[in-house]
Amino acid sequence: MKDRLQSAPTADDYTDLGFWFASHEQYACAADAYATSLQTDPAQKNAPRIIFMFGSSLYLSGDLQEAIPALQEAERRGYKDNRLHLMLAAALDSTHDIPGAEAEWRAALAYDPEISAALDALSTDLVNDADHVSVIDLLDKPRVQPQRTPTQCVNLALAYELTGKSDKALDILRNGLNTTPDSAPIAIQLADFLIASSHNEEAVTVLELALDHNPDDPSLHEAYGTVLARLNRMPEAREQFERAITLGDATPEAKDNLAKVLHALGAAPTAP
Repeated sequence: MKDRLQSAPTADDYTDLGFWFASHEQYACAADAYATSLQTDPAQKNAPRIIFMFGSSLYLSGDLQEAIPALQEAERRGYKDNRLHLMLAAALDSTHDIPGAEAEWRAALAYDPEISAALDALSTDLVNDADHVSVIDLLDKPRVQPQRTPTQCVNLALAYELTGKSDKALDILRNGLNTTPDSAPIAIQLADFLIASSHNEEAVTVLELALDHNPDDPSLHEAYGTVLARLNRMPEAREQFERAITLGDATPEAKDNLAKVLHALGAAPTAP
């Protein structure tokens, strides 16, 4: 390779150099090599593919902003590779171009309707859009792989809850937790729904089991403390809120919840 680059290197030489860098996970260097290849011969036969490799190298190097126009150009030139849609969708999501991202997630799912990453991300975007009907249409239909990811369970349950089908939402979360018992997000969402329907003791059980699987998850201690406080089990609630803060939950809500429990107990607030 060094010999080829020392005397009048061609676009193909720089492309091969890009492949070498990419195969060694040196993506920034790979992007530079692909860019040089395209500058050397903009009309080369495999230009759409090289443009994609350029964009994907930028993406994998962490430069998502610069990756977007390159990946879009490869798409405009007709390059076919589902990785293009997945990378471009994720990059657009990172820049908050949600409509653009949704279009690319759907393009990826047109290639393969079972891609979990695309189903996770698209359903999350739709939840944020408050398009709950589309979430249900996307996630609640027959699939080759019937098992939903935790993200899909939470998003689908939320969509049903917000369209007035609370029983359906609870069933989805209960089944999801049975399938993935170590999922903190499912446990927290299920506990929230159970509390809202006054099933407080079941919420306690759900969170206790989740904590057995995730003893160092601050969000679970926070959720568990909230349920315990609701049941007026203040000493236990205090222990959970303090544990959550010790584990890294520095949110104002965590400190406020602890302060309320301490006030109820007649205890002096802890130092901030």
